[in-house]
Amino acid sequence: MKPSVVIEPHHRCCYITGSSVSIEAMLATLKANQYIRSANVNSSHKLQLIYDFRYIEFQQILTIIRTAGVNYKNGFFQRLKYQLYSDADLQARDNLKITPFCCDKVAIRRENL
Repeated sequence: MKPSVVIEPHHRCCYITGSSVSIEAMLATLKANQYIRSANVNSSHKLQLIYDFRYIEFQQILTIIRTAGVNYKNGFFQRLKYQLYSDADLQARDNLKITPFCCDKVAIRRENL
């Protein structure tokens, strides 16, 4: 019997600035997206996202935020964090493509080649 694989959505956050009208429009756009499960902004302008990494990347979410007229923190360490988020999304998608080792398959070892 194959073990079941549980795929958890990614939880990400970024700090945003903008008018309350543009932030509300951005939240409506993010919540309308079928691959974003949750989008909330707390009082310190911290956007908290829960999204399905299989279908949408964090860079695409940043593009949605930018097109809504909302700015996000874009300093050196923030860009580093966003790149880490994107790399983690890519790595998680690649890990889903790996076929798991099973008992009825023969393991190929280097010394046998």
